[in-house]
Amino acid sequence: MDQNLAAEENIFVVNEKSEKNRYQIENERLAKTHWLSDYARDIFFTMREQEKRRLPMYFLSPQIDERQKMLELLQMVAKTHKLSRCALHLGMYYMDRFSDHYKIRVDKLSLVALTCLHIAAQIENTDAFIPRYSEMNQLVRNAYTAFEYKAVERKLLCFLNFELVRPTTASFVELFACSFLTRCDFAAYTRMLDDFERNQNLHPYQRYGSFEQMLASLAQLLLRMADYTLTIFRFANEPPSLLAAACIAAVRQVSGVKRWSGYLIGLTAYTEAQVEPFIEVIAGYHFYQTIQPICEISSSGQESNQNLSSPDSGFEQSLTESTDLVVSDEVVSVGVGTYNIITVQMQDSRASEAQTNLKRSRIEDNGETQPALKQAKVDYEPID
Repeated sequence: MDQNLAAEENIFVVNEKSEKNRYQIENERLAKTHWLSDYARDIFFTMREQEKRRLPMYFLSPQIDERQKMLELLQMVAKTHKLSRCALHLGMYYMDRFSDHYKIRVDKLSLVALTCLHIAAQIENTDAFIPRYSEMNQLVRNAYTAFEYKAVERKLLCFLNFELVRPTTASFVELFACSFLTRCDFAAYTRMLDDFERNQNLHPYQRYGSFEQMLASLAQLLLRMADYTLTIFRFANEPPSLLAAACIAAVRQVSGVKRWSGYLIGLTAYTEAQVEPFIEVIAGYHFYQTIQPICEISSSGQESNQNLSSPDSGFEQSLTESTDLVVSDEVVSVGVGTYNIITVQMQDSRASEAQTNLKRSRIEDNGETQPALKQAKVDYEPID
């Protein structure tokens, strides 16, 4: 009897989370995709079909100026609790679509963002260590109650119609990360460096000792490129598979490898002409992130621009130091007699009007004055 009990305990034992850095976790996650090689194409085509069912963005959110702060908050929470990159991207997908249809109180934006990430973590994370709401709540000074998290969770699930599995740019990038570089690319890259050193005595790019070393280095850069697409808001309606292909081309371009090839056409199902409009945007953003720390050091005494911070540029430090991003110490509770924190729902006429111009430019892109939003219909819902 004791042996049976011990066997049962061994079956359901969950080991303590080991302390690993982010790169170890990412490498282990990518390594787990090798066993999918026989089914990779089937998975790819299934993801291509699923991405067609992603909800469109109309860029009508009244809180659109707060999006960058919410992204930095989710990046900090994901890094603190070691959530996967796919969970972060899926959480931002939920957040973008939900805020595009509802007006949310400013002091409740963090509540909605954390709920989106919690749901996404349950979809994307493969381990059992998904943070509880109480653990995530500590990062915002315990500003919300469990009742509020559950109320927002119900609202989100109903809004998404429980269709929670949607591929993101990170999903496709992780699928391609172990195969976007070939040994032929490594051989051509090595010959190019030899020619530069022999003829011009130059070292324009980094030299790698082996193909595996080069693949590991460029795969990490590819993952960072995928994160850049979260900040470039005008990419919100582009297919994630196309953005992933553009990230691959951008990584190869900035690393000195031939940008595109027939092999990549077969791998991603996109031609160079299709990904070219996005390459320079992503590569330019990477260049800005590369020189930003140098500019910050050289310009002492001046405030640095934190609006374009990436997951590797110290966002968590700026987040904790910024009082605007952390909610107040006062705990706001929701009682039976109060109203839903989601207070205003956009009229359907606005959404139908926006469908005619899904890819219209934002104010920052064209410099024009933004048209005034139409009157919204107030729809108060008492919480059960």
